[in-house]
Amino acid sequence: MRASRAIRVPRVCAHFAITADGKISTKNLTPSRFTSPSDKSRLHLIRAANDAILAGRGTVEADTMSMGLSRLDLREERVRQGLPPEPLRVVISNEGCFQTSSKIFSYTSSPLVVLSTIRMPQDVRDAIAPHCDLILFDAPTVPLRKALAMLRRDYAVKRLVCEGGGQLLRALAVEDLLDEIHLTIAPVIFGGSAAPSLTGLPGVLLREPRFFRLANFAVSEGECALHYIRQRREG
Repeated sequence: MRASRAIRVPRVCAHFAITADGKISTKNLTPSRFTSPSDKSRLHLIRAANDAILAGRGTVEADTMSMGLSRLDLREERVRQGLPPEPLRVVISNEGCFQTSSKIFSYTSSPLVVLSTIRMPQDVRDAIAPHCDLILFDAPTVPLRKALAMLRRDYAVKRLVCEGGGQLLRALAVEDLLDEIHLTIAPVIFGGSAAPSLTGLPGVLLREPRFFRLANFAVSEGECALHYIRQRREG
């Protein structure tokens, strides 16, 4: 077993929609509503198949996300399997500067865990603590491997899906924590160097590339839905 996997962490998949030119949003970070109803349905199917949903603060606030599971049939199927009706919701923010009026805190149908650091302002801590399990790390940034191990140990999270944003996906890739990618390519072009890609804005390369193999694909409503699985290379 690789040393980096000695600590048990959940299996992590990512679910993103991108434009034909590789953008996950516009330069103004407008809500990512450029895909079809089929893609929205796939979003909930993937959520239902996981124990937790993970997203960064910026994505949650830009897309006014509740991170809930709206389909009754999927909630009922989870209950039949002995699972909670909805997956655990997990939001991560290094600085912890949340909008306390965010939809994420008013949605109460599934539990919420907020991962941040001691950089979070005290007034934000006081405002959101009644609405979530607030976990603060004494570090400049949330230590992802340690945080994911905690989710597995304390919340029984064996599988989670990351829904954004690009900076969080890049951070997971840097730590080699990304096991699968569900990717929907939409027939639209945004353009612009300030519009984020799958790993955020242009920056330095990863120390090593992360290789994936195509496990499945489907074409519907002009979109291509791809499922990739991490491919470990020997040597």
